[in-house]
Amino acid sequence: MGRKQERYSKPAGKTEPATRIPGPRAFGPTGPRAPGEYAQMYGEYLAQPKPTPGAVKGEKQPWFVGFAKRAGKTFKGKPEFKKEEYRAALDFLGWDLTPSQVNAAPLLAFTLAMLACYPLLGFLVFMITQGQVAITVAFYTAPVLFLIPMFALNYVQSYILKAAQAEKVKAAASIPEIINYMVMSMKLSPNIERSLAFASEHGKGKIARDLQELVYNLRVGVYRTAEEGLDVLAYKWGKFSDEFKHALILVRSSTIEIDEAKRSEILDKAVTEVLDGIRDDMTKYAARMRQPSVYLYYVGVLLPLMLIIMLPIGSVMAKLPLAQTWILVLIYNVLVPLVTAYFASSILSKRPPVYTPPRIPDDYPGLPPKNHVSIGKATFPSVVVAVGAAALIYFIFAFFLDPLLNPLPPDYASQAIKEAYFPFFAIAGAVIGASAAASIYLFGASTAKRRVQKEVIEMELEFQDSVYILASRLGENRPIEEAMQYTAEFLEGSHVSKLFSRAVDNIRNLSMTAEMSLFDPVYGALKNVPSDMIRGSMRIVVDSVTLGVQQAAKALISLSLQLRDSQKIKEKIAELLSEITAMMKSIAFLIAPLVLGVTSALQKIVVSALKALAASPSLQAGTGAGGVASSIPVSGFGDPKALASIPDALTFLIIIALYVVEVTILLVYFTSKIEEGDNPLAYKINLARALPLSMVLFFFSAFFAGKMATVS
Repeated sequence: MGRKQERYSKPAGKTEPATRIPGPRAFGPTGPRAPGEYAQMYGEYLAQPKPTPGAVKGEKQPWFVGFAKRAGKTFKGKPEFKKEEYRAALDFLGWDLTPSQVNAAPLLAFTLAMLACYPLLGFLVFMITQGQVAITVAFYTAPVLFLIPMFALNYVQSYILKAAQAEKVKAAASIPEIINYMVMSMKLSPNIERSLAFASEHGKGKIARDLQELVYNLRVGVYRTAEEGLDVLAYKWGKFSDEFKHALILVRSSTIEIDEAKRSEILDKAVTEVLDGIRDDMTKYAARMRQPSVYLYYVGVLLPLMLIIMLPIGSVMAKLPLAQTWILVLIYNVLVPLVTAYFASSILSKRPPVYTPPRIPDDYPGLPPKNHVSIGKATFPSVVVAVGAAALIYFIFAFFLDPLLNPLPPDYASQAIKEAYFPFFAIAGAVIGASAAASIYLFGASTAKRRVQKEVIEMELEFQDSVYILASRLGENRPIEEAMQYTAEFLEGSHVSKLFSRAVDNIRNLSMTAEMSLFDPVYGALKNVPSDMIRGSMRIVVDSVTLGVQQAAKALISLSLQLRDSQKIKEKIAELLSEITAMMKSIAFLIAPLVLGVTSALQKIVVSALKALAASPSLQAGTGAGGVASSIPVSGFGDPKALASIPDALTFLIIIALYVVEVTILLVYFTSKIEEGDNPLAYKINLARALPLSMVLFFFSAFFAGKMATVS
């Protein structure tokens, strides 16, 4: 019992004192005592640092912390915040920063941006005075160079607010887990302080850090009672999650209830309320996702299609270089992808995370070496295979398909024909080969890990059933090794059966304790099980067994219900978002490449029509069909500089091809985040499948659309 109390009580990295020492309120009205006497009273607590962000599970400090500290050494920021929301955000994040440092960060960002942009602006002015650059280039470039420092200032200034909001959304995933840990501890023993310590030790994320700090403050006397600290935590998080606040209040109120059955009912209600709240949040999110997803399609696909028609006509009619090559590169390859990425990220930032997939380490047994791909029983460097595949594809397209489907005209020797002809399939082979190389590299880096990840996810599903079976056997007063042996035999052939069998072998053959049989770094059954859910659940099993098998059975029954409810939420979310993800997948894999392929052919038709109109004698004379006077501004169509500024078909094809690559990456990222959450492996595999397919569809739609336009 004493060993269990130590496990539940001490925060990570701290030594449990022999007795509880009074806090600062015991010092009296005169304030803290002398440092020596203070240290003597608190003993080892003062020798340990206060829990800070980054102390849980090896988390790193964000870049903003170091940037703001450097800014504080360079500039003297205001000592206080003008808006209370900044103070609340800093307090919530718990970053080791002062208001002066936070206020100095935007000044440093603005200064660095000016040092980078204004010399470019001066160089641009110099080139204009020397006649090397047209004044219209400065007309479009100068505002951008002026706005970049302002953008950097605004981004850094609002970063702390966005980080706080993102942390709150991210923390939603750990709320059911934290509440469940507290409830299980309270069911074993109705002690608030012990349940807080247990949840802080086993939980993760921002809430776990807050719990760890709460336990620390409770022990050094900042709070008189654990209930007082729990109330502070409840109302701190209540601004973000009302369900979490009510769940903490229910946990707190359960200590007042004397009847065991009613107390258990109150605790169960706390878990149910949190799960129902997350289910409602995801339902609302799915409903809000529909319209933004349509807007994303408009920005990423339809907007480039409209610009294809508008830019050449506007360039000729208004005598502005709207269709110059660098303008098109800026629009298609920079501005539109940035707007699309910003819009997609704003949608994803509001998605409440529900499930964190297992992370597969590079040294997991059975995986090929890093950045290698397995072909049969042999492994090869992914780069070598990718480059070889790209070269092969280029050879097929450039030396086989190009002569076959796009042969040289008979009079190719003439200069005009040389300028009109462009090697379509050679360009297609280069781009498709590059996308295939990227796909092979991504497959080589991710496919084996993804296979293992799916196996671990399947093991997690099996584990949900095994917990109930294990609890049933423990409820019959069987020892832990016998309960695990029965579970392994009952689920024979499954992944989780092997886990329990190995644990039982460690207990019987190596004389290990239940904890060592699972968590021993060399022989433990969980050594190669990269699932936080399974490891955390088995930790609960080990901890609860020390209090007796009946108590362990109760804890595991509660755990089984929580895991089952979490699985139902995942399935409900997949159902709610299936329509949206299916639509976005069709856009990323099919509609966008086909539409943009036709767009590239459409641009050639538009430019050819403008040149024909400019060369038309009737328009040059100012008359239309039948000798009727034309109202078209003929001088605009006849402007040779405006027409010459429009890039040729080959250049435009390359610009749009690069844009298809960018929009495919963005849309696949969007759909992967919606479906899988924060799962880089799923994103890489989806991108490896989508990228070559989208490029093949793009080039073949461009080719056939161009051929049809030529025939017509």
